[in-house]
Amino acid sequence: MKYFMLLAILGGLFTGCHLNARSKFKEQITFHDDLHYSSPANKENGFDLYLPKSANAPTPAVVFVHGGYWRNQARSYYRAFTGLYENFGLALASRGIATAVIDYRLFPQAKPAEQIADVNAAVAFLKTHATEYNIDAKAILVVGHSAGGHLALMSAWQNRNADIRAVVALSPILDIAHMRQNKEADFNQELTVPFFGSGQQDLEFSPATYASAKAQAALLLFGENDYAYLVEQSRLYREKFSTANLKQILVESVPGVDHSSMVMDVNSKTDKVSDRIASYIKNIIAQR
Repeated sequence: MKYFMLLAILGGLFTGCHLNARSKFKEQITFHDDLHYSSPANKENGFDLYLPKSANAPTPAVVFVHGGYWRNQARSYYRAFTGLYENFGLALASRGIATAVIDYRLFPQAKPAEQIADVNAAVAFLKTHATEYNIDAKAILVVGHSAGGHLALMSAWQNRNADIRAVVALSPILDIAHMRQNKEADFNQELTVPFFGSGQQDLEFSPATYASAKAQAALLLFGENDYAYLVEQSRLYREKFSTANLKQILVESVPGVDHSSMVMDVNSKTDKVSDRIASYIKNIIAQR
Protein backbone atom coordinates (compact mmCIF):
# COMPACT_ATOMS: atom_id res chain seq x y z
CA MET A 1 0.00 0.00 0.00
CA LYS A 2 2.80 2.42 0.90
CA TYR A 3 4.46 1.61 -2.44
CA PHE A 4 1.36 2.59 -4.42
CA MET A 5 0.86 5.72 -2.31
CA LEU A 6 4.45 6.72 -3.10
CA LEU A 7 3.85 6.16 -6.80
CA ALA A 8 0.72 8.30 -6.62
CA ILE A 9 2.60 11.10 -4.88
CA LEU A 10 5.48 10.93 -7.38
CA GLY A 11 3.04 10.78 -10.26
CA GLY A 12 1.34 13.90 -8.96
CA LEU A 13 4.65 15.70 -8.59
CA PHE A 14 5.76 14.82 -12.11
CA THR A 15 2.33 15.66 -13.51
CA GLY A 16 2.71 19.05 -11.93
CA CYS A 17 6.09 19.42 -13.64
CA HIS A 18 4.46 18.45 -16.92
CA LEU A 19 1.68 21.03 -16.50
CA ASN A 20 4.27 23.65 -15.64
CA ALA A 21 6.03 22.85 -18.91
CA ARG A 22 2.84 23.77 -20.76
CA SER A 23 2.34 26.88 -18.67
CA LYS A 24 5.75 28.19 -19.75
CA PHE A 25 4.50 28.21 -23.34
CA LYS A 26 0.92 29.43 -22.79
CA GLU A 27 1.74 32.83 -24.29
CA GLN A 28 3.29 31.21 -27.38
CA ILE A 29 1.19 28.11 -28.07
CA THR A 30 -2.50 27.25 -28.43
CA PHE A 31 -3.32 23.70 -27.32
CA HIS A 32 -6.02 21.47 -28.82
CA ASP A 33 -6.23 18.16 -26.97
CA ASP A 34 -7.97 14.94 -27.97
CA LEU A 35 -8.77 15.73 -31.57
CA HIS A 36 -9.35 12.86 -34.03
CA TYR A 37 -8.12 12.53 -37.60
CA SER A 38 -10.67 9.92 -38.69
CA SER A 39 -14.05 8.62 -37.61
CA PRO A 40 -15.44 7.09 -35.56
CA ALA A 41 -13.39 8.80 -32.86
CA ASN A 42 -11.38 6.38 -30.74
CA LYS A 43 -8.11 6.21 -28.85
CA GLU A 44 -6.23 4.90 -31.89
CA ASN A 45 -6.92 7.94 -34.08
CA GLY A 46 -6.54 10.68 -31.50
CA PHE A 47 -4.01 13.50 -31.59
CA ASP A 48 -3.03 16.67 -29.78
CA LEU A 49 -2.35 19.82 -31.76
CA TYR A 50 0.12 22.55 -30.81
CA LEU A 51 -0.20 25.83 -32.72
CA PRO A 52 2.01 28.94 -32.69
CA LYS A 53 -0.08 31.84 -31.37
CA SER A 54 1.72 34.75 -32.96
CA ALA A 55 1.75 33.51 -36.56
CA ASN A 56 0.44 36.12 -39.00
CA ALA A 57 0.66 33.87 -42.05
CA PRO A 58 -0.18 30.15 -42.33
CA THR A 59 2.53 28.05 -40.70
CA PRO A 60 4.31 24.83 -41.70
CA ALA A 61 2.87 21.80 -39.93
CA VAL A 62 4.22 18.49 -38.70
CA VAL A 63 2.57 15.15 -38.02
CA PHE A 64 4.68 13.54 -35.29
CA VAL A 65 4.68 9.71 -35.11
CA HIS A 66 5.88 8.04 -31.90
CA GLY A 67 8.08 4.95 -31.73
CA GLY A 68 7.72 1.69 -29.80
CA TYR A 69 8.58 -0.99 -32.40
CA TRP A 70 5.10 -0.73 -33.96
CA ARG A 71 3.46 -2.40 -30.94
CA ASN A 72 3.98 -0.15 -27.89
CA GLN A 73 3.57 3.39 -26.57
CA ALA A 74 1.16 6.22 -27.37
CA ARG A 75 1.23 9.97 -27.76
CA SER A 76 0.72 10.28 -23.98
CA TYR A 77 3.37 7.66 -23.13
CA TYR A 78 5.34 8.75 -20.05
CA ARG A 79 3.85 12.23 -20.44
CA ALA A 80 3.12 12.68 -16.72
CA PHE A 81 6.76 12.04 -15.87
CA THR A 82 8.76 13.64 -18.66
CA GLY A 83 6.40 15.21 -21.20
CA LEU A 84 8.15 13.01 -23.78
CA TYR A 85 6.27 13.24 -27.09
CA GLU A 86 4.41 16.37 -26.05
CA ASN A 87 7.84 17.98 -25.87
CA PHE A 88 8.00 17.80 -29.66
CA GLY A 89 4.79 19.77 -29.85
CA LEU A 90 6.11 22.37 -27.43
CA ALA A 91 9.54 22.56 -29.05
CA LEU A 92 8.35 22.87 -32.65
CA ALA A 93 5.30 25.06 -32.07
CA SER A 94 7.44 27.49 -30.06
CA ARG A 95 9.66 27.65 -33.16
CA GLY A 96 6.72 28.55 -35.42
CA ILE A 97 5.73 25.07 -36.63
CA ALA A 98 2.27 23.63 -35.94
CA THR A 99 2.61 20.08 -34.61
CA ALA A 100 0.11 17.22 -34.38
CA VAL A 101 1.29 14.45 -32.05
CA ILE A 102 -0.73 11.41 -33.07
CA ASP A 103 -1.72 7.95 -31.97
CA TYR A 104 -2.13 5.13 -34.48
CA ARG A 105 -3.27 1.52 -34.45
CA LEU A 106 -0.65 -0.80 -32.98
CA PHE A 107 0.30 -4.42 -33.62
CA PRO A 108 -1.37 -6.92 -33.24
CA GLN A 109 -4.49 -4.86 -34.02
CA ALA A 110 -2.85 -3.44 -37.14
CA LYS A 111 -0.33 -4.50 -39.75
CA PRO A 112 2.18 -2.17 -41.48
CA ALA A 113 -0.15 -1.04 -44.26
CA GLU A 114 -2.81 -0.01 -41.75
CA GLN A 115 -0.33 1.97 -39.65
CA ILE A 116 0.91 3.78 -42.75
CA ALA A 117 -2.72 4.50 -43.66
CA ASP A 118 -3.23 6.06 -40.21
CA VAL A 119 -0.29 8.42 -40.72
CA ASN A 120 -1.62 9.38 -44.13
CA ALA A 121 -5.07 10.00 -42.62
CA ALA A 122 -3.55 12.40 -40.09
CA VAL A 123 -1.78 14.26 -42.91
CA ALA A 124 -5.06 14.45 -44.85
CA PHE A 125 -6.82 15.87 -41.79
CA LEU A 126 -4.30 18.69 -41.44
CA LYS A 127 -4.61 19.51 -45.12
CA THR A 128 -8.41 19.49 -45.01
CA HIS A 129 -8.48 21.69 -41.89
CA ALA A 130 -5.54 23.89 -42.86
CA THR A 131 -7.54 27.12 -42.97
CA GLU A 132 -9.17 26.41 -39.61
CA TYR A 133 -5.80 26.00 -37.88
CA ASN A 134 -3.83 28.59 -39.90
CA ILE A 135 -1.69 25.87 -41.49
CA ASP A 136 0.03 26.07 -44.86
CA ALA A 137 -1.54 23.12 -46.69
CA LYS A 138 1.50 22.90 -48.99
CA ALA A 139 3.96 22.73 -46.09
CA ILE A 140 2.97 19.59 -44.19
CA LEU A 141 5.79 17.28 -43.10
CA VAL A 142 5.95 14.02 -41.17
CA VAL A 143 8.41 13.53 -38.30
CA GLY A 144 8.86 10.25 -36.44
CA HIS A 145 11.17 8.42 -34.07
CA SER A 146 12.35 4.80 -34.46
CA ALA A 147 9.36 2.77 -35.72
CA GLY A 148 7.63 6.13 -36.09
CA GLY A 149 10.50 7.26 -38.31
CA HIS A 150 10.01 4.13 -40.40
CA LEU A 151 6.28 4.90 -40.76
CA ALA A 152 6.97 8.55 -41.55
CA LEU A 153 9.22 7.58 -44.46
CA MET A 154 6.86 4.88 -45.68
CA SER A 155 3.87 7.25 -45.61
CA ALA A 156 5.76 9.69 -47.83
CA TRP A 157 7.77 7.44 -50.11
CA GLN A 158 5.88 4.19 -50.69
CA ASN A 159 3.14 5.68 -52.85
CA ARG A 160 4.65 9.17 -53.20
CA ASN A 161 2.09 10.96 -51.02
CA ALA A 162 1.97 14.39 -52.65
CA ASP A 163 0.46 15.95 -49.50
CA ILE A 164 3.75 15.37 -47.61
CA ARG A 165 6.34 18.04 -48.37
CA ALA A 166 9.27 16.29 -46.64
CA VAL A 167 10.20 13.95 -43.79
CA VAL A 168 12.37 14.10 -40.70
CA ALA A 169 13.12 10.62 -39.34
CA LEU A 170 14.91 10.16 -36.01
CA SER A 171 16.66 6.79 -35.64
CA PRO A 172 14.42 5.21 -38.30
CA ILE A 173 14.49 1.57 -39.35
CA LEU A 174 15.37 1.78 -43.06
CA ASP A 175 15.85 -1.90 -43.88
CA ILE A 176 13.61 -4.60 -42.39
CA ALA A 177 15.76 -7.48 -43.66
CA HIS A 178 18.82 -5.94 -42.00
CA MET A 179 16.85 -5.49 -38.77
CA ARG A 180 15.69 -9.11 -38.95
CA GLN A 181 19.28 -10.30 -39.33
CA ASN A 182 20.49 -8.27 -36.36
CA LYS A 183 17.71 -8.79 -33.82
CA GLU A 184 17.32 -11.68 -31.40
CA ALA A 185 15.39 -14.80 -32.40
CA ASP A 186 12.73 -14.07 -29.76
CA PHE A 187 12.18 -10.56 -31.14
CA ASN A 188 11.77 -11.89 -34.66
CA GLN A 189 9.43 -14.65 -33.52
CA GLU A 190 7.27 -12.27 -31.45
CA LEU A 191 7.24 -9.27 -33.78
CA THR A 192 9.14 -9.35 -37.09
CA VAL A 193 7.54 -12.54 -38.46
CA PRO A 194 3.91 -11.93 -37.40
CA PHE A 195 4.07 -8.22 -38.28
CA PHE A 196 6.10 -8.18 -41.51
CA GLY A 197 5.79 -11.79 -42.60
CA SER A 198 8.39 -14.48 -43.20
CA GLY A 199 10.73 -12.21 -45.16
CA GLN A 200 9.14 -11.90 -48.60
CA GLN A 201 7.68 -8.52 -47.60
CA ASP A 202 10.94 -7.09 -46.22
CA LEU A 203 11.59 -5.04 -49.35
CA GLU A 204 7.96 -3.92 -49.58
CA PHE A 205 8.06 -2.47 -46.07
CA SER A 206 11.60 -1.09 -46.06
CA PRO A 207 11.80 2.69 -46.65
CA ALA A 208 15.18 2.25 -48.38
CA THR A 209 13.36 0.40 -51.18
CA TYR A 210 11.58 3.62 -52.16
CA ALA A 211 14.51 6.03 -51.91
CA SER A 212 14.84 7.53 -55.39
CA ALA A 213 15.23 10.82 -57.21
CA LYS A 214 11.43 11.16 -57.03
CA ALA A 215 11.24 10.61 -53.26
CA GLN A 216 10.50 13.60 -51.04
CA ALA A 217 13.37 15.32 -49.31
CA ALA A 218 14.26 13.76 -45.97
CA LEU A 219 16.53 14.40 -43.02
CA LEU A 220 17.55 11.17 -41.28
CA LEU A 221 19.13 11.71 -37.87
CA PHE A 222 20.82 8.84 -36.06
CA GLY A 223 22.38 9.04 -32.61
CA GLU A 224 26.14 8.61 -32.45
CA ASN A 225 25.44 6.01 -29.74
CA ASP A 226 22.27 4.62 -31.29
CA TYR A 227 21.43 0.91 -31.46
CA ALA A 228 24.35 -0.80 -33.20
CA TYR A 229 22.27 -2.11 -36.10
CA LEU A 230 20.81 1.37 -36.72
CA VAL A 231 24.27 2.95 -36.72
CA GLU A 232 25.25 0.32 -39.29
CA GLN A 233 22.15 1.07 -41.37
CA SER A 234 22.92 4.79 -41.26
CA ARG A 235 26.45 4.22 -42.57
CA LEU A 236 25.32 1.73 -45.20
CA TYR A 237 22.57 3.93 -46.60
CA ARG A 238 24.47 7.20 -46.34
CA GLU A 239 26.91 5.61 -48.78
CA LYS A 240 24.18 4.14 -51.00
CA PHE A 241 22.20 7.38 -51.18
CA SER A 242 25.39 9.29 -51.98
CA THR A 243 26.38 6.81 -54.69
CA ALA A 244 22.90 7.13 -56.21
CA ASN A 245 23.27 10.95 -56.06
CA LEU A 246 20.15 11.31 -53.89
CA LYS A 247 21.15 14.73 -52.61
CA GLN A 248 17.70 15.43 -51.18
CA ILE A 249 18.13 12.62 -48.61
CA LEU A 250 20.45 13.68 -45.80
CA VAL A 251 21.80 11.11 -43.34
CA GLU A 252 23.43 12.73 -40.33
CA SER A 253 24.80 11.65 -36.96
CA VAL A 254 23.95 13.51 -33.74
CA PRO A 255 26.99 13.51 -31.41
CA GLY A 256 26.58 12.15 -27.90
CA VAL A 257 23.00 10.96 -28.47
CA ASP A 258 21.61 7.44 -28.13
CA HIS A 259 18.28 5.95 -29.17
CA SER A 260 16.41 7.13 -26.07
CA SER A 261 18.00 10.53 -25.53
CA MET A 262 17.12 11.40 -29.13
CA VAL A 263 13.57 11.98 -27.83
CA MET A 264 13.98 12.15 -24.05
CA ASP A 265 16.13 15.30 -24.24
CA VAL A 266 13.82 17.27 -26.52
CA ASN A 267 12.84 20.61 -25.05
CA SER A 268 15.53 20.38 -22.38
CA LYS A 269 18.90 22.07 -21.89
CA THR A 270 20.56 19.10 -23.61
CA ASP A 271 18.23 19.09 -26.63
CA LYS A 272 20.33 18.51 -29.76
CA VAL A 273 17.60 17.93 -32.34
CA SER A 274 14.81 20.53 -32.10
CA ASP A 275 16.79 23.38 -33.64
CA ARG A 276 18.04 21.07 -36.39
CA ILE A 277 14.53 19.89 -37.18
CA ALA A 278 13.05 23.40 -37.19
CA SER A 279 15.89 24.80 -39.30
CA TYR A 280 15.55 21.96 -41.80
CA ILE A 281 11.79 22.46 -42.08
CA LYS A 282 12.10 26.19 -42.65
CA ASN A 283 14.82 25.70 -45.26
CA ILE A 284 12.72 23.13 -47.11
CA ILE A 285 9.69 25.42 -47.15
CA ALA A 286 11.79 28.34 -48.34
CA GLN A 287 12.91 26.34 -51.39
CA ARG A 288 9.52 26.25 -53.08
